[in-house]
Amino acid sequence: MNEKRRIPRQPPPEATPLFSRPNAEIPDLPTELTSMSDDLLMELFSRYTAWQNYAAVEMSNAEVAEASAEANVRFVEAQAMVRDWGGTKDKVTVAKAGMTNDPEVTKARDALLGVYARRKMTQVIYANCERCVFVISRELSRRIGSAGAERRYNRWNP
Repeated sequence: MNEKRRIPRQPPPEATPLFSRPNAEIPDLPTELTSMSDDLLMELFSRYTAWQNYAAVEMSNAEVAEASAEANVRFVEAQAMVRDWGGTKDKVTVAKAGMTNDPEVTKARDALLGVYARRKMTQVIYANCERCVFVISRELSRRIGSAGAERRYNRWNP
């Protein structure tokens, strides 16, 4: 009778990072925005804005990764140049030429190229979403601007 009841505790929901990847894929921009309802247009605007926010965060992460990869390439090149330096008689151009064939330098440059490609693709996604948001915003502004004139017109014409 005096048993304690235990209420099972639910673990707290995992916090999602700010501007995390949207659940839905990037929507296609309809060609007939003027025939869409206001609700659907605002939903589309919100989806593109969410993708734009996500792409902006990813682009900044990619820029940081690219800067880090560039620094790593410079470091690995300097290490290879010092390691392969034949002495004071060798010329700098010979040392640099030998450095370019070093497998570690090649690996670092390949990594930099991969990070660069990721940043460029993220930049394209961001720019595409930005243009779509602009087009939708213009349609929303057009509707808001014409709402006052239509209301005045309808007030005098039953």
